[in-house]
Amino acid sequence: MKLLILTCLVICSLAVYTVDGVGTEVLEKSICMSLTTRRLPVKNIKTYTIKEGSMKAVIFITRRGFKICADPAADWVNKAVQSIDRKNMSQIKPTGAQPSTNTTVTLTG
Repeated sequence: MKLLILTCLVICSLAVYTVDGVGTEVLEKSICMSLTTRRLPVKNIKTYTIKEGSMKAVIFITRRGFKICADPAADWVNKAVQSIDRKNMSQIKPTGAQPSTNTTVTLTG
């Protein structure tokens, strides 16, 4: 009997973690617990996101997929963010001028 109750509790617990808040807002699972003071090479950073809240942070996502929290007030963090923004802007290619599709139609009748 105890084994049956324990099994039911385990299954219910797993169901809670596998169903991500159907119809509700799911809380973000990645929260910064501390901020790094080590500089990251910009060439290793793929992108970043800015986290607001009790602990403000810039979360750098490396090319290997690691998430590293850094202090947004640090000078090296601001320079890295600007460098990533410039790199991303240079990769966006303009589509160029498109030929006009305007045609004049005259209806008589």
